Amino acid sequence: MTVRNLEQQAIFEGDVVMKKEGLTITSDHAKVTFASIEAPMEDKKKPPAGLFSPQSQFADNEITLIHATGNVVLRQGDRRVHSKEALYYQKEEKVVLLGEPVALEKDYWVTGTKMTIFLRENRSIIEGSRMIIHPKDQAPE
Repeated sequence: MTVRNLEQQAIFEGDVVMKKEGLTITSDHAKVTFASIEAPMEDKKKPPAGLFSPQSQFADNEITLIHATGNVVLRQGDRRVHSKEALYYQKEEKVVLLGEPVALEKDYWVTGTKMTIFLRENRSIIEGSRMIIHPKDQAPE
């Protein structure tokens, strides 16, 4: 991991795994961008939690964007999406998949030029889409 404090970024290389409440994103690389949180003064005066857990350099920050690249796989329940690139927007709880995205679920798969998944709303928009339905005993090519 490489931390760029001035740019408020952390860069992860090789076999990156990110998890959040039933969502897992894996990739070869990920750049995490942070923004400062304006915490109330009384919260800033609290000591670190526990003797062996000093306050993280990211403690007063929140994730705003994760840009994952290279062999990206998103897993959520029975849904799996493969792509070359993914942008995860924390506040909107939205994932944009680019680079030949393919979504696989049950006995069908969908391809497109761009997939936008709204996690909170459990809905997706697929641009340039094509849907293939396979019998249960035949896997997609």
